[in-house]
Amino acid sequence: MRNNVNNLNDYFIDVSKGIVPGHRVMRSLGERDSIQVTAQGEDVWRGNELSAVPAALGSHTFIPRPADAGEQMTMVSESVNDTSAGSGIQTLDVHYLDASGDEQEETITMDGTSLVDTVATDIRFIQEIHARTVGSNTVAFGNIRIFRKTDNTRVYSMISAGTNISMVPSKMVPRAHTLHLHTWVASEASINKQVRCRLRADCDNSVPPVRLAEVFQLKSVMALNSSAVRQDLGYAIPALSVVKASAWTVTINAEVAVHWWGILSKDGI
Repeated sequence: MRNNVNNLNDYFIDVSKGIVPGHRVMRSLGERDSIQVTAQGEDVWRGNELSAVPAALGSHTFIPRPADAGEQMTMVSESVNDTSAGSGIQTLDVHYLDASGDEQEETITMDGTSLVDTVATDIRFIQEIHARTVGSNTVAFGNIRIFRKTDNTRVYSMISAGTNISMVPSKMVPRAHTLHLHTWVASEASINKQVRCRLRADCDNSVPPVRLAEVFQLKSVMALNSSAVRQDLGYAIPALSVVKASAWTVTINAEVAVHWWGILSKDGI
């Protein structure tokens, strides 16, 4: 057993080094404060802290999905200091999947509180946004959001003030790939604020798994109260399915942080 464990650890290290063809680590993290009591739960992200709380669909409690055909998007900060010559975030990278489900990247030059459109018009899913260049503050001065060009209430992701990367634990599996979920960790930081933290994906558990668009089945559940728990997983998530974390609380103002990772493998390898 020890040799098997060591071999598995060596495999993970080799994958992280990028020396296993067609395999790499896929990970995501996020957090949410001031969780309220809602029947449908609340997706883990800081959308409830935006100056203009998003109102589309489930407001800030449910992160909407762009159209499958893709969309053009717009970025803006809540601070004038997040600009090309400012002390906050100056430029950032947008990692996304296009209409075909392939991975793409675009660099955006921020213009403070003025709107900046993406060049891409076929963004199907925002995987991550992060700073590329920064000023003396080294992190965002204000909350930065990315939303549908024609609807500023439909927010897809954000960078919180004081950070330099999106903490939105939702990712879509790229076309012609399968995600093998390995581990996730969740914690709750408030005293006497019991919360159920649930990892979900819109696919079933058959072999091979079948995508069920927008039907988020539970993959793992944690009951937390001023505690942190790690769970190992063994789920395969098919191409174009989304993995995300959501939280349900019985007492208002719970605080949750999550992190998950797995191995993304190219189909046929």
